[in-house]
Amino acid sequence: MTTEKLNDCTKTPGAVSRRSFLFGLGATAAVVAGSGLTGCAPQGSAPAASAPQNAGGDDLATTGNADGDDLMTDTVQDALAKPAKNQESKEADIVVIGSGIAGMSCAVEASLAGAKVVILEKNSTMTGGDSSICTGNFYCCGSEKQNSMGYTEYGTAEEIAQFLFDQSDGDANMDICRMVAENGGAAMDWLVGFGCDFDKKPGDGVSDRSMVSTNGGKGIIDTLIGVAESNGAELMMDTRALQIIMEGGKAAGVIARSGDTDYTISAKAVMLACGGFDGEDWSKQLYAPGTVGWHTFSTPTNTGDGIEMAREAGALTLLKGGLSQIHLVGRDPLPLNDELSQLRMVNTGVFVTDLGYRCANESMTSQFDYFVPFVQSGRKEFTIICDSQQPAERMDLIKKAVEKGVASTADTIEELAVAAELPQYPLVKTIEHYNELCAAGEDPDFHKKPEDLQALTQAPFYAIQITPNTNDSFGQLAISTKAEVLDEGRQPVPGLYAGGTIANAELFYMRYAVSGASMCMGTVTGRIAAQEAMKYYGA
Repeated sequence: MTTEKLNDCTKTPGAVSRRSFLFGLGATAAVVAGSGLTGCAPQGSAPAASAPQNAGGDDLATTGNADGDDLMTDTVQDALAKPAKNQESKEADIVVIGSGIAGMSCAVEASLAGAKVVILEKNSTMTGGDSSICTGNFYCCGSEKQNSMGYTEYGTAEEIAQFLFDQSDGDANMDICRMVAENGGAAMDWLVGFGCDFDKKPGDGVSDRSMVSTNGGKGIIDTLIGVAESNGAELMMDTRALQIIMEGGKAAGVIARSGDTDYTISAKAVMLACGGFDGEDWSKQLYAPGTVGWHTFSTPTNTGDGIEMAREAGALTLLKGGLSQIHLVGRDPLPLNDELSQLRMVNTGVFVTDLGYRCANESMTSQFDYFVPFVQSGRKEFTIICDSQQPAERMDLIKKAVEKGVASTADTIEELAVAAELPQYPLVKTIEHYNELCAAGEDPDFHKKPEDLQALTQAPFYAIQITPNTNDSFGQLAISTKAEVLDEGRQPVPGLYAGGTIANAELFYMRYAVSGASMCMGTVTGRIAAQEAMKYYGA
């Protein structure tokens, strides 16, 4: 998550509503969201859970993608259907599922208060999930750290809450927005107290709300793990949570698997912090079908396990099909820190699909805003078409892109189509039409800013390869301001808490609001989950 600039232009007409998105682009996601499977397992048992189903009602041992290919699933239901050879038991006060920012914030807060904490991490080699591979941006206001460095032009918590709400197109829960905004500054200071350090995010026009870890996301996670373990928390790597044990309608532990052993871990409370669902194509097919085949930055272990475990425990799921999208340069994408990544957005260019048709408002200044038009197009490959009327610095980058093989060049649009392997006739007609809009000074198709309507007339012309990429998931579980997981009646599931990505259903909608919002939200909800869980069981 490396940008903060936001879309300040008119929205593309026809933006998908929740209903049209689910029914039009994500029938499977709609079924998953509405099926509401619930279940109750006695302590120490692992019965076969209800499998997710597709729109036709068939169990999804495989699920088909848009190309008609079968994608083999690996849901928690699939795993539970094949019990492990060995069985062991453990006990804890709180079981935390996931070692990212939310999970580790919960583990630290609870272990410091004397709770016996067991942390389950599905990955065998890496802690922290997406939190460890992110930059460590943190979006907040009112922290002592910001104040001490003179970064005080951050407004109020209510203004941040309203900003988050507005970025969701009104789909967020204002109480959740306020919870994050009001506690964000204290959350960052809490991290600073353990030795984490922050500075203002570099760049022109960056607000005083946007801070960044000096040691990246991994530095934060490593610090929290050290604190938790020094206070007695146990971190179990290569251990996949499969089921929440429910007794009398209350969360009473977790069944987890490591190698050939199934662990029944009895607990007084359970905290879900196991990330999103965009780590594999089969899980994207279940929860956000329009993104199957896209590149992803997310860890492969992010496959929606928490969604299925929570649903089986009676939780409300709010699957909206949204993902955070940061598009990349190249068909075999270049790293985000490559200098050519600056070519991801060319405001005077034309964004086209692999079919040669225009698909987006190129004036949008936030890469996150391209998620909706990319999904609406139904395509997996995109190209930016531009001419030589570019600033000198950008032209230098474009020429380097041609040398590196991630851009093509030609003296005519017809020749460019051939060089870029795009359909010639549609591309020529697309550029002709676009130039007509430029001449008229108005873009009724996508509402591009008039100052960016620059006709493509000066050869040579260029085609820059663009690949859509996901790096976070939106819309999973609904939580209260106490980080309690809510059921279908919006009442708390006793003993069950959630934070971070899996709990962002009522903070984000179809696009990511701003860099740093997730790290802030994860820290806030993790701490609150620990505090409220200990109150719940009377610590």
